[in-house]
Amino acid sequence: MRLWGCIPLTLLALVALSTATQVAWNSDATIQSQTLVDVLSNDEDYTSLLSLLQKAKLIPTLNKLNGSTLFAPTNDAINRHDLWRSALEYPSLLKDNVQEELRQQLFYHLLNYSVTEDPKDLTTLRVLDTLHFPKFSLDSPANKPPPWMPIPESTLGNKSQRLRITSRDGVGWVGVDAFGQGGIEVKKQKVEAANGVVYGIAHVLDVPLHLGRVLSHEPSVSYFQKVLTPSMLNAINSTSELTLFIPVDSAWEALDPIERLYLESQFAADDLLRIFNMHAVVEKSVRWSDTFDSATTLTTEYGSELEVVVSEGKTTVSGATLSQPDIYASNGVLHLVSSLLVPPGALQLTPEKYLLALNCTSFISLIHSVNLTHLINDTETQYTILAPKDDVLSVFGNDGLPKQGSDELKRMLQYHFLPGKWTPKKLADGMLLESVLQEPGLGNGSQVIHVEVNDDEKQDAPSRHIRFGGAGIVGEHLVINNTVVYFISSPLEPPVDPLQTALPSLELSSFLAAVFSTSIAEDIKKTPRATFLIPHNAAFKRLGKLVSDHLLAASSKTDLERVIRHHIIDGIEYSQSLVNGSVRTFATLETSDLQLERLPNLSVIVSPSGGWAGMKSALYPTNMLTETGVIHELSDLMIPRSVELNVGKLMKAAKATTMINMVTKAGFDWILNGTAPPEGSEWADQGLGGASWTVLCPTDDAFKNDNLTQLLENIDVLRAIVSQHLIRTSSAGESGSFNVFDVLNNNRPLPLEDLGEYPTLLSPSSAYGDIVFRALDDKVSQYMVGIKNARGTDKQADWARVLTWGRATTGGGTGGVITIDRMLVPYHPPWWIEYFAPFFVGALGVGLIGLFFYAVRTVWKRDVTEATYEPIAPAAEEAKNSAIDNVKSFIAGGFGGVSAVLVGHPFDLTKTRLQTAAPGAYTGAIDVVRKTLARDGVTGLYRGMVPPLLGVTPIFAVSFWAYDASKNLILALTPNRTSEKLSTAELAAAGFLSAVPTTLITAPVERAKVLLQVQGQGGSGPQYKGVFDVMKHLYREGGIRSIFRGTGATIARDGPGSAVYFAAYEVTKKALTPAGASAGDLNLGAIMFAGGTAGVAMWSIAIPPDVLKSRIQSAPSGTYSGLFDCFRKTVARDGITALWKGLGPAMARAFPANAATFLGVEASRKFMDALIMSDSKKKYKSSSQPRTVSASEIARNLGNFETWSSHQCCEQVSLSDLPSEFQEDVDNLFGTTKRIPRSWLDRSFDCSPGFAKFIADASRTAPELFSVDQSASNELFEDVCVVFSAWKRLAQMRSSKEKWSEADFVANVYNVFRTSGIRESTFRVQCAISLPQPQDTFQNAFDVPRVLNTKTVIPDCAIFIPASRTRPLSHSAKSPYKLLKNHPAVVKAGNAAKRSSFRYQSTPCAQLPDMPGFEFASSFWEDKKPVHALLDDAYRQNRMSTTAAVRHLHSLGIHAPVTGLIWADGVVRAHVDWCEESGGKTVFMALQVTMSAPYCGPRDRPSNDVFHEWKLDRPSDILQVYFLVRNIDEWTIGKFSEYTVRGVNQMVEKLSSSEKTYKPWKRIGDLAPPLKTNALKENHNISVTTVVTSDASPSPPKPKSRRRRRRSSN
Repeated sequence: MRLWGCIPLTLLALVALSTATQVAWNSDATIQSQTLVDVLSNDEDYTSLLSLLQKAKLIPTLNKLNGSTLFAPTNDAINRHDLWRSALEYPSLLKDNVQEELRQQLFYHLLNYSVTEDPKDLTTLRVLDTLHFPKFSLDSPANKPPPWMPIPESTLGNKSQRLRITSRDGVGWVGVDAFGQGGIEVKKQKVEAANGVVYGIAHVLDVPLHLGRVLSHEPSVSYFQKVLTPSMLNAINSTSELTLFIPVDSAWEALDPIERLYLESQFAADDLLRIFNMHAVVEKSVRWSDTFDSATTLTTEYGSELEVVVSEGKTTVSGATLSQPDIYASNGVLHLVSSLLVPPGALQLTPEKYLLALNCTSFISLIHSVNLTHLINDTETQYTILAPKDDVLSVFGNDGLPKQGSDELKRMLQYHFLPGKWTPKKLADGMLLESVLQEPGLGNGSQVIHVEVNDDEKQDAPSRHIRFGGAGIVGEHLVINNTVVYFISSPLEPPVDPLQTALPSLELSSFLAAVFSTSIAEDIKKTPRATFLIPHNAAFKRLGKLVSDHLLAASSKTDLERVIRHHIIDGIEYSQSLVNGSVRTFATLETSDLQLERLPNLSVIVSPSGGWAGMKSALYPTNMLTETGVIHELSDLMIPRSVELNVGKLMKAAKATTMINMVTKAGFDWILNGTAPPEGSEWADQGLGGASWTVLCPTDDAFKNDNLTQLLENIDVLRAIVSQHLIRTSSAGESGSFNVFDVLNNNRPLPLEDLGEYPTLLSPSSAYGDIVFRALDDKVSQYMVGIKNARGTDKQADWARVLTWGRATTGGGTGGVITIDRMLVPYHPPWWIEYFAPFFVGALGVGLIGLFFYAVRTVWKRDVTEATYEPIAPAAEEAKNSAIDNVKSFIAGGFGGVSAVLVGHPFDLTKTRLQTAAPGAYTGAIDVVRKTLARDGVTGLYRGMVPPLLGVTPIFAVSFWAYDASKNLILALTPNRTSEKLSTAELAAAGFLSAVPTTLITAPVERAKVLLQVQGQGGSGPQYKGVFDVMKHLYREGGIRSIFRGTGATIARDGPGSAVYFAAYEVTKKALTPAGASAGDLNLGAIMFAGGTAGVAMWSIAIPPDVLKSRIQSAPSGTYSGLFDCFRKTVARDGITALWKGLGPAMARAFPANAATFLGVEASRKFMDALIMSDSKKKYKSSSQPRTVSASEIARNLGNFETWSSHQCCEQVSLSDLPSEFQEDVDNLFGTTKRIPRSWLDRSFDCSPGFAKFIADASRTAPELFSVDQSASNELFEDVCVVFSAWKRLAQMRSSKEKWSEADFVANVYNVFRTSGIRESTFRVQCAISLPQPQDTFQNAFDVPRVLNTKTVIPDCAIFIPASRTRPLSHSAKSPYKLLKNHPAVVKAGNAAKRSSFRYQSTPCAQLPDMPGFEFASSFWEDKKPVHALLDDAYRQNRMSTTAAVRHLHSLGIHAPVTGLIWADGVVRAHVDWCEESGGKTVFMALQVTMSAPYCGPRDRPSNDVFHEWKLDRPSDILQVYFLVRNIDEWTIGKFSEYTVRGVNQMVEKLSSSEKTYKPWKRIGDLAPPLKTNALKENHNISVTTVVTSDASPSPPKPKSRRRRRRSSN
């Protein structure tokens, strides 16, 4: 083995000798030192390397180098390298004799200088220059040997390739990156030779490749590799001295996703090359990072400059961070930067490029074909592009689109571009956006496109649905700089001519057919800048068949063409200008105008220049775009003023030749022509010149069975027949006509529904001239017409079916023609039919009046007295009398109102017609009466009388009730007045207030009355059948608001009018009253005069607002916006004097009508008084039932209480009379000292603001409340906080200006701390207590039975021992309750039938407990209203409760006091009651005397006051009252409970031993009958006297019942 190992060294020595001849050797033949070859030869790890050096002809180079460094790969390293291992193993594969590729790789391991410092000792990264000079191609083989040193020519600016070396973890590494990472480990130690140093390395150093290969191996620039084009790659690999600044992947993510998508497409090659050139620098030398100064400027291949700044270890390139420098390559260097180095504006990404990337290549191709590329390459101008993608256009193919390059295609493509940046957030439904397309038909203006937006979505929601010109949006929109791109589902076609545009709409086919039937179709569809208003098909039907037949007739083409041109506006008006614009008048092609009315609900109403009265049509702004303008839709057809539709034309359209001849023969040809009657004719003398006419036109078939010759010969009969068919229709300007707008919806000459009644030309001379329409029940929109009230015929001559109709435009445009299937023959009824109805109605009216008075008499006989829980005779009598007075006032007011209507209605009708008629209709009031009588007879003066007749009773009743209520209100608001009589100003104020509630009835009644009064004036027929018909029509028209129209004007009239009315009435009555007499003594004549004077005074100021009210209530809806608008328009049109129209009739009516009012009121009142008096006398004579007074009445009446207390043996004593055994108990009850720790004064509590001051104030006024004891429970603190809360509420109520009731004080103050103070005992509210049996002796007086029969008293609060504590006394068989109940003496004392058994006696309550047993009450509380003048009656009523309690206790042998508290207006009083038995020879022998001692304060503080008063607005007092309540609670379950237990047990013992007898204490039954009889007689006399006296003089004020309302316990 050693021998084979030595052979190579021998061979190497020979090779060295032989190669010496190849180069000059200039050294002397001396002993040579060890060279690099020697070092390699001496080490077995380098044998493979020596072989490779020999093959590469590099041995001479190693020998000649002086001071070099060789990084020698070991044998193992070479074996792992494919190229080097192949060179050793397969010599035959050698390409040339010098192995140039191998030679260059070996040069990369060789340095021309020595690196003496061991790499493992390096502290910094070191860059080395190798002997490898890279080139694009290897040198071709030559016959001469290669140079021993490489020629310094390279693609790195003739610089050699670099190599980095560093130390890492104590190990040397060579070939590392710029951060010292990676590389090859220096495996063997340094070996120094005479001419250099050798470092053994573990792997072969890879020579840096060209930049293209380097980029492909760099993972952080994967996106750049993705977009790298072949041309860019070729430039990278073929350029020498190339310095690249390539952005990492994160830098490209900063671009918009669409921009990246474009760069990844096949169309971005040029832009990518520009981007590459912006990152490439080519200079004479490669710019490694160590060549950068602190500020270096580099010029890129694109021409832009890169600013390189090096500072503090950080390098930036034009603001981008140099993230990784110096990635070596054979033809340059690669630097990685953090962001793109594209100068602003340098990269022009046009919309075209994006569209190409987004699959819109076909769209772009079409644009190029018509030379519209400026639209997709302009980045400065804002555009919105509607682009179809390739898959959308592929559906249409070549045949579905215009030819490429054609003008038609150019026009279509221009329609896809919208100037402006229209993002979805800016779009709204119905918008019209201008496009680039400019249409000649629009005056070279821009064509618009319609936008539809689904408003169900939020405006900025990404899922919002948008359509442009009917094409939907596919996917999301794109915003690219100044361009917005929407991808549409189909290409857009520009609008075409208007007729072709409207043709697909079936709803418009009738109008289009009419257009095509004329000769103007071609002209109008080419008319530039035109807006078509096309009516729906239904418009021709609503137009009326006769009008439609006329327009579509061959002889009426001229009229039809005028109508068509009238529907074309000269100009373009989109929906925005029509709905929200300010222009109201628009010119049409017919040289006429259209008027627009914009309603508050955004509806638009169009009015033509002509047509019939008020002809209108609803506009539907549909914005159907055309190449010459736009199309909107209408609901109705519009007739211009140039088209005249007279009755003759309509009858001709109806083919009614016979009727035309009859009308002409009868002398009515002027009606056919729509002109005035000839001057001097009888028709002109009757004032028919300004009227319009509706002709009921029988068809020619209707005359088949008639002798026309005979008919035409008798001129009188002919005129009567024709007159029966002629209906005079009011002109448009006349008031009182039917609601025009309702009629125009179907364009009928007359409203045919709901039994419409109309007078004909025959009506003035015949009672049966009127005709009536009725809808057929079994048909839809079919009607019949007949002669009103015609009876007794065969029903063939007086009615006919309505066939068709048409409306005329002449004579004011309110007439027309209605064709019928039968001629109407004038009706002449038999005599029994003519006179039977009036006779029957009169008899029925008399019968109803008699029945009414019989019912009134029956009502008065009824007894209105009702039993109550606490019957009060004066209150019941007062309530009864009040009810009777209210009924009498109501009925008397009704009679007064009826009288006023009967007398004053003709005057009121005259006034109303004067106020509402058009100027010049009447010359004055007399003219109104004359024309009304001539037209309607006497009954015409009472037209519209039903509404006021129906309304007078409630109106007058409410008015006088409100007047009295207002007077009482004024008295209540002035409590300090010195006189009960109201001044004139106060009377006027009360009168004004009375008008407010009355208006709720007056306003709708006046509305109906006015409409009924004005109908028929001016020759118009009646529209309403009666008041209910009016109300129904008004409700249909506008609901409740329409019924109450004019309410403000009514208040403006009745408010001041009522003020003057009542004031004048009272003043006049006062002036007419003689001295010493009362107003009640005035006779009826004086009352009538006072009423008449009041009426005149009222109407003297009420006329102007009455004029405005009548006009507002009679005018069509929308005429006036309010009272002031009516005032302005009235004065502007008719002058200021118009406000006093109707003053004469009003003043003429005022006196008699109001005189009749009061005559009816007073006369009916006296009549009813007479009826009631007779019934009252009978009633009082038969009365035999006395009334028992209530406990509250006893307490309020001192005499009654004295009667009751004397028979109950009650005495009021002093507290000093309290028995000694009760002294300690009472002292403990009222002892409230030392309850609060004094430490509270030194602390601040967070209970509530003001609490500390509350405690301090209590300490200042009652220091005895506080104790030095520092201990206090949380419960006490919470209780005091509750008291503080009640105190604050009381303070708020005191400071308020409101009036507070007893219930308010109880709920807000008393119960706040009372309920919290009563914890263990039972607290009952409004518990009925049984009163005790009177003592045996009493006086036989009238009031005794009434007072002593009272059985119960109801205290506000009562404190009882809880049932749980009394249960042991009652439930067991041996309990005291059972023993007493079953004792013979007790059983004998009472029975259950008389409610005197022991179960009734064992409880003080009137209502028995659910379980039999004892109930004991310890305290009773009475709450009184703050306005109560005296508290004594509260004390008396509470004494009745405590008396019952102590009598109950005494009957059971219990000796204990009972307390009582009186609460009133924040003040509390107390008393203590107990029972004593009187003995000896006294009046009260063996009687139980109930003692009651008012509490006057503590014994150590003597006072002269009867009662001690705790004022709850004082902190100390309210705290003391609270502790008093707590004491009562504790005493009830403590000492008082002990008294009851001891007492009942002793009672059992004494009763068993017969030491004591049992005596029931409760009231048993009523008193003796003789006392009742006497009481009844006296009571009857008093009652009768009161009633009789009430007629002679005013009775004194009756006391109001103070019956207490029950309240719940909480």
